[in-house]
Amino acid sequence: MAKVELTSYEDVEQQIRESEKEYDYTLRELEIGDLLKKFVKEKSYINTTDTTACIYIPDFQRKFVWDKQRKCNYIESLLLGIPIPPLFLVLKDEFANMELIDGVQRLSTIDEFVNGGLKLQNLELLDTLNGYTFGKLHPSRQRKFNAIGIRYYVINESADEGVFAEVFKRINTGSKTLTEAEIRKGAFANNRFYQFILNKCLTLDEFGELFVARKKDSKLRGEKEELIARFFAYSDRYLDFKHSVKHFIDTYISDMGKIDFDEDTKLLEFKRALTFIKQYIPNVFTKQENSKSIPRVRFEAIAVGVNLALKQKPDLMPQSTAWINSKEFKIHTTSDAANNRNKLLGRVEFVRDCLLSEIKQEDLTYGDTEN
Repeated sequence: MAKVELTSYEDVEQQIRESEKEYDYTLRELEIGDLLKKFVKEKSYINTTDTTACIYIPDFQRKFVWDKQRKCNYIESLLLGIPIPPLFLVLKDEFANMELIDGVQRLSTIDEFVNGGLKLQNLELLDTLNGYTFGKLHPSRQRKFNAIGIRYYVINESADEGVFAEVFKRINTGSKTLTEAEIRKGAFANNRFYQFILNKCLTLDEFGELFVARKKDSKLRGEKEELIARFFAYSDRYLDFKHSVKHFIDTYISDMGKIDFDEDTKLLEFKRALTFIKQYIPNVFTKQENSKSIPRVRFEAIAVGVNLALKQKPDLMPQSTAWINSKEFKIHTTSDAANNRNKLLGRVEFVRDCLLSEIKQEDLTYGDTEN
């Protein structure tokens, strides 16, 4: 490889100073109520005789549209006061109209909600609002929502189209929605329990063997850590679970990081459950031999159920594992309303009670379960 000659320090600094001028911007903030007065969606709707500058969506913007649940989650974030990324706009004409180059889905979702087109559903933390539209909120809450401040960057009108395109590319190209586990890696970087999951549990041979047959590990982005976190959280506190899995897991990890837990004991607990499964019900986590992932509800039912049984009877030797092929097990491990509290309790206790012979094999129904 040819040696690269480094450019001088002076030339580097000069290029940075000259280039950054092209990206001149200001940071502003408007309350939702005022922001929506400017939002006309399409450039053709702009009335140039109006004194109000407008915000519109450019033709080149991506056609991707959020699904309803993502919209509801975004509204929930606004109501919770969670910091959200600013919008990016560009001044486009002498009337101070602005082109929205990033934040189309966010602003469109706010507009849809305020104008009655979005009914909230499946909210995790604000579940009392499920079924609500904006118009059904108490007037005081409507005013509070409209008073929420939304920050936005406005790129100087002197910038040319190349600058617009570059900004759009930089803030959109290659972006991926982070998994819950990937977010936790940042949020719990200094949390001793989460580091225990990453550095001790994740490297266990017994756990790694579960994923050997899966060719595309990239599809498991953060999924392994997620399964381990659920194993411990549900094993220790499943009776306390209510409705939000993410909040439940995060709270557990946060609490565990604050106490002096015994890493060796916790690691042995995890290893013992996996060893038991390998010995008595091997290859049970996947529905199909070459499956690239382990269904979470299936992992929870089996791994946590086994652990709960072993906590009651450490020397457990199951009389039968035929229940794995029962219609009852299939019902317990289907994904419909999987994060419902009763569903969670039902699936982990079903496996626990089958292993402890508190549920008799002859009382179960067998047939074509497609497990």
